[in-house]
Amino acid sequence: MDFKSLNLKVGLEIHQQLDSHKLFCNCSSEMKREAYSTIKRKQHPIQSELGQVDIASQFEYLRNRTFHYEIFPHETCLVELDEEPPHYINQEALQTALQVAILLNCEIPEEIHVMRKTVIDGSTPTSFQRTMMVGLNGFIKFKEKKIEIRYVSLEEDAASALKEEDGNVVYRLNRVGIPLVEISTGTLSNFSPQEIQEIAYQIGLIARSTRKVKRGIGTIRHDLNVSVKDGERVEIKGVQDLGILSKIIEMEVQRQLKLPKVKKEVRGALMDGTTKFLRPLPGAARMYPESDVLPIMVTQEMINDLKRSLPENLNVKLQRFKEKLKLSDILAKEILQSDYLGLFEKIISDMGISPTTVANAFVNTLVDLRRKNIPVDNLNDDNFIELFNLIKLRKLPKESISIILEELSRNPNKSLLNVIKEKNLFRISESDLVKLIRNKIKQNKSSLKDKNSAFNLLMGIVMKEVRGRADGEIVSKVLKEEINSLFR
Repeated sequence: MDFKSLNLKVGLEIHQQLDSHKLFCNCSSEMKREAYSTIKRKQHPIQSELGQVDIASQFEYLRNRTFHYEIFPHETCLVELDEEPPHYINQEALQTALQVAILLNCEIPEEIHVMRKTVIDGSTPTSFQRTMMVGLNGFIKFKEKKIEIRYVSLEEDAASALKEEDGNVVYRLNRVGIPLVEISTGTLSNFSPQEIQEIAYQIGLIARSTRKVKRGIGTIRHDLNVSVKDGERVEIKGVQDLGILSKIIEMEVQRQLKLPKVKKEVRGALMDGTTKFLRPLPGAARMYPESDVLPIMVTQEMINDLKRSLPENLNVKLQRFKEKLKLSDILAKEILQSDYLGLFEKIISDMGISPTTVANAFVNTLVDLRRKNIPVDNLNDDNFIELFNLIKLRKLPKESISIILEELSRNPNKSLLNVIKEKNLFRISESDLVKLIRNKIKQNKSSLKDKNSAFNLLMGIVMKEVRGRADGEIVSKVLKEEINSLFR
């Protein structure tokens, strides 16, 4: 599909949860408690400060739904229910949002004003969401092109819907009020859907550079504004899997091209790349000042302090990982998104061990173990540090990593040394490896017809016997030497 001739235009909005307590109270944002009670509410639209009622709010009101909100101990309070004024703003969240804005080359306003955005789809029990602009007119570079960052905002996250039946919607309030950084780009023209996905990835990396962000499914979400030539703008909300962002754009373009007339509307992203209608596209008539929060002054001294403590930009780190650590592009990107990034850097810095070996353990081995429902969350930092230290000292081969991590996950009270002894995983000496290979050659001599078939047969036999006790490349090297001697 020729997206350039279609005049494809896309705007990105990236929402990243911050790893801190809630924005206007001290409630925890861990989302680990069990609900203990429920409240019930109806919601109604109100006029904006210009005296207008937003079309999307009117649409939601006419649906006549009833909202049931689950309340969680220490994760929900009267602020979320609008029964108590907001507390003083979470300073850690504010500083993190400002650092994101600085990393995105934004202008920082001298005063930050908190606004209320009308939302009556039930996703907040207050019928509004607090939001504030912390950066304007920024940019990033992508393939030598300047990508406009229109603004960076700090806002409260909304509730997550649990179920809906017969006009009754159940929401969980433990997510309401979690600080969220929203990054909005300018219109992206003359880019393919895949390039737009790469731009979203690059912006996400910058947001995660602060290391004060939450990780996992649902902690970063993407909204898209998509239009084609002579068409209207359609907003697609809730893309959680960055890997399907380009597919969603492509399928939305195909959907719009089939329509006689494209309507301005909001659609929800589905996991197969399709979308569903949610409501009409909201306008500008839903914002009004938050009168319970004073303007926040931003001094030059405050900005200078934030600049001095800026973290390394993860896009810069990505290049360093590929060029200096020799990680593949895929491995470098995946370790940057991993919860183990900090531990990875500590291990390769302190031990001088192969970065690829360590990154593979965190990115691939742990993922494989999780797929088998092995409780890898039982592992702690000391497990990894002790394991990689033994590998560095050449007491263990890297092939033992998966076996050891699986056993420690299943039995967190076991010591690493006990696991190694029980599984007989200490590295086999090269002299013992030579003896074993010569014995296997002798046992299978009648089946060895030529060098290639002999190697393929014996490699499997030997690796099965020394699994977890020898590096594959060493086995391969010794085996080739013995086979060459045999066929001279």
